[in-house]
Amino acid sequence: MDFSQFNKKAKGYECLGPSSVAEAASYANSCNLSLWMTTRYKAPVDNEFLAKWELRHTAILNHLKLNILDKFPHAEIDMELPLQSVNLCGNTLFGVPDAICKFPNGQLMICDAKSGKKKLSHWIQVGLYGHMIQGVARAKGNPVPEIFGFALCYGNYDQEGGFNKNSIEFLTITGPEALAEVLPEPTRKRIREILSISGNDELPIANANYQNCRFCKWKTGCEHAVLENSEKVVDVSDLF
Repeated sequence: MDFSQFNKKAKGYECLGPSSVAEAASYANSCNLSLWMTTRYKAPVDNEFLAKWELRHTAILNHLKLNILDKFPHAEIDMELPLQSVNLCGNTLFGVPDAICKFPNGQLMICDAKSGKKKLSHWIQVGLYGHMIQGVARAKGNPVPEIFGFALCYGNYDQEGGFNKNSIEFLTITGPEALAEVLPEPTRKRIREILSISGNDELPIANANYQNCRFCKWKTGCEHAVLENSEKVVDVSDLF
């Protein structure tokens, strides 16, 4: 890895975001080296892409709040409230859920706004937010809040880049087992493995393949990066 291409995070700010952990836990990206780098370095920023993303995200974020107010009118809503960093299985997590709803009985619902395709990792991400919120409350000696559920608000854009209001979907997972549903034990085990590797001082081996490398933020400095998909369609007709 050519570390000179990237800026190191300041000491004390070396951490992973729940979205990165969630993607790895769902095998959307299974490269340990990528996670290790994300913990310690700042990736290059595409300012034009970021500006477009912020505009789109804000539009969906507004629809998220409207849906919450419509379905849960008695909830208090905190929008984009940064969570306190937590140490989890050898690494530090820091994140900002798009919305946290607090109900009169003290229960919480954690919500996020998403554009594009639905992904398993999105549910894992909000589940991690819930785990972080409960962990911080316990560490401060406060009552550990009960998680009522999770919500994801999806919205899409047309080919011209315009926001399609008809594409809005508001999905929820609620009930006493909501946290266990989005973070079942096999997923938790995978997360423990991820955080143990990414928090270790030793540089892990890259799992380089086209799927992992295609959108990797570190591929310009990685000698293992696979930049083209060399796999061809294989004819297996003779097996039948």
